[in-house]
Amino acid sequence: MRSDDPNSVLDEDELEPLYHLDESGQLTWTEEGLRTYRKRFARFGLRIEAVVTHDQLRTALQISAAGLTDQLLAIAENGPRSLERNLLVAIARNDDLEYQRLLALLKARNRLGLQVVAGLKGANSC
Repeated sequence: MRSDDPNSVLDEDELEPLYHLDESGQLTWTEEGLRTYRKRFARFGLRIEAVVTHDQLRTALQISAAGLTDQLLAIAENGPRSLERNLLVAIARNDDLEYQRLLALLKARNRLGLQVVAGLKGANSC
């Protein structure tokens, strides 16, 4: 994610660093870093050009991560009810007990190959 040596040469499989950090803690964005974080930070009122130190980057990442979690939680809570949806909500809420419970149910359902059938109107009962 970062390169401390701006003169380093990237290997063929190595991704371009998102920023460079000098000895004094000053941060310089690469074009890839600007593309990666500009929209994410802007969504939460943060200007990427104002992020010039590693500490500021850490703070911006924390703020934007919390905001993204809130957005994902809002999307998940308004989605159709399912075991998977409830699992995502538990993850977003950081509810480990509910996550563990739902994960066990999901694994058991998948292991048994069960499917949920809902909304059968006028189904004949035995």
